[in-house]
Amino acid sequence: EESRPRWERVGRNIYATVGGFVAGALTIALVAGITSAIVLSVLGVSYAFALALLVALLDLIPLAGATIATVVVSTIAFLDSGWKIGLAALVWFVVYQQIENHALYPLVYSRTVQLSPLAILIAVLVGASLAGILGALAAIPIAGTIQVLLIELMAARRESTRHAPAPGAAP
Repeated sequence: EESRPRWERVGRNIYATVGGFVAGALTIALVAGITSAIVLSVLGVSYAFALALLVALLDLIPLAGATIATVVVSTIAFLDSGWKIGLAALVWFVVYQQIENHALYPLVYSRTVQLSPLAILIAVLVGASLAGILGALAAIPIAGTIQVLLIELMAARRESTRHAPAPGAAP
């Protein structure tokens, strides 16, 4: 019973971490969809907003989703508007993916999950190498959960050493 408040705090912090991950994923997908809609509209690709919605939905799939969206949307742009527009769309998506992977992901997740960008990168790489796409998807919430547990463990240890009698002291 005496540890109940501590475990409730841990549960709330884990819930916030997982919620932050979901909010971050939705934010990144929204950015991908909006920027794709703008670029595809400017390029004059038919069904630009429907294709942008497809990009946003596929962007929710870690690692492979953005690549699948690039292939599908660039192919449609090639077929619909010719090779110049298709090539421009392909270049845009490749450049955007690099920006998303190296700047947007770490920035958004470092704020929503409260992990450092390096920890996020390492977690995704380890998760992907251990369990593929599912491992990459679960890597950030698992890393956030581990961080919450480690912080709580360190706080409990500090608390116990603060209240422990000094060595050699009489009980």
